[in-house]
Amino acid sequence: MCKYKLVILPIFLTISLFSNSFEKNCLSCHIQKRQLNMFINKYTIQYSSEKRIKEAIYKYLRNPSIEKSIMPRGFLNRFGVKEAINIDEKDLIESIDEYYKIYNITQKLR
Repeated sequence: MCKYKLVILPIFLTISLFSNSFEKNCLSCHIQKRQLNMFINKYTIQYSSEKRIKEAIYKYLRNPSIEKSIMPRGFLNRFGVKEAINIDEKDLIESIDEYYKIYNITQKLR
């Protein structure tokens, strides 16, 4: 019985590391919390409501362009425009919802 625990534990840990869409699809590249805070702050300043913020993030991730980006031109010149994300609709929406839930400014006020 003990050796089964050794097999099951790594599988469980791997699954729990990527337990939601946001972790699986976003945190693999955006590992710096500061960066994610900067993005949500810029989206909040420009779009203000939860619905508009999520719509803007969705539109950008589906078809990134300079015009849709909330980042300054200097940032885009240095790092470029992100490539379109290649995940299914459900995962993208779940990822955006989770990102907003974790990083939105009103969450910090509570």
